[in-house]
Amino acid sequence: MPLKDLVVYLANRQATGTLTLEHGNVVKQAVLDQGNVVNASSNLPNEYLGQFLINLGHINEEQFNRAWETQRETRIYLGRILLMIGLVTEENLRAVLQVKFRETLLEAFDWQDGSFAFEAELKPNMPEGVAASVPLIELHKESDFRVQAWQHFRRAFPRGSCTLTLKRENLEEPPRKGSIEEKVFQFIEAGMTLEEIGLRLHATDFFLYNRLYALYRLGALIVHDKAEEFDIDVDLGLGDSPSVEQILEHARAFLAQGNLRDAWSLARRANQLMPGPDAAQLLKKIEVAWLPQLKVDLVAPGRALVLLLNASELSALPLSAPERYLMSRIDGRRTVEGIIRVAPLKELEALAFLDRFLAQEWVDFV
Repeated sequence: MPLKDLVVYLANRQATGTLTLEHGNVVKQAVLDQGNVVNASSNLPNEYLGQFLINLGHINEEQFNRAWETQRETRIYLGRILLMIGLVTEENLRAVLQVKFRETLLEAFDWQDGSFAFEAELKPNMPEGVAASVPLIELHKESDFRVQAWQHFRRAFPRGSCTLTLKRENLEEPPRKGSIEEKVFQFIEAGMTLEEIGLRLHATDFFLYNRLYALYRLGALIVHDKAEEFDIDVDLGLGDSPSVEQILEHARAFLAQGNLRDAWSLARRANQLMPGPDAAQLLKKIEVAWLPQLKVDLVAPGRALVLLLNASELSALPLSAPERYLMSRIDGRRTVEGIIRVAPLKELEALAFLDRFLAQEWVDFV
């Protein structure tokens, strides 16, 4: 059953319970109350509440880190802490939660495969906070618009490695100082790719592409399509274009040898080239084994990183968009824990990249 049909089914029955969605190693959960979404969670970092608050301009990274530390000490719901210290209003927090609920579920409408489980009447205990809800039937209606919108987006912006040229003379009006639009323009003019801009904004793909498409329709953007390259750090001795199965075979061999860094790099690349259950299961197995080790090696209170490269050396490195984002956060003051907590990346992914930086001697601990 497609998720779109499932949502209509649950909405028409004014269902109450918990809906769990899985696709590869992505897991989402929505709590329903009489056909309304009253809570939604995801293991995708850019769908965490803090990421939405940063993206929408309600808090910055430093404020989020301070609120998170308070949450860790007090076990109080993050939104409640932000209300108590006056960083957000109840009205704004409710609006952000509604955006989060919508984006968490609507992102899954684009899945071509996956699984769901609905447990009727099951409602887990939720932390005390601001009540927010979104009717399922509204998500169903919005999904039709999203499908059509993504068709336009993908024609205009074929891949995340595209860069843009901004034509300010075609804008209807200049951006407000301090606005999200002003930030977007700065990132475009700095030569960042679409993926890099999304990471810097802590934005979901739809949020970013929807804004950019409006500018594209005005003739204010020129798109430069650079084909994505999948470089493999590990020399497999298989030539320039190894098959996905060959990459997975070598990943399994590295895992058996205990070489988790290279095993992860290969399994991740195979999953990017051709997503499937074999690559996803192997990647998950490696991550379960490697994450505790990375935490021991890299994460400790007060442990910060400093760059060992100058600006020209850094710009010449063949880094991916997530790696460039992490490099931009390394300033000798931010701790490893603080960087990965705020980064819109999975914890292991962020730690794996930092581990690579250290191994290459591009950075070091202060």
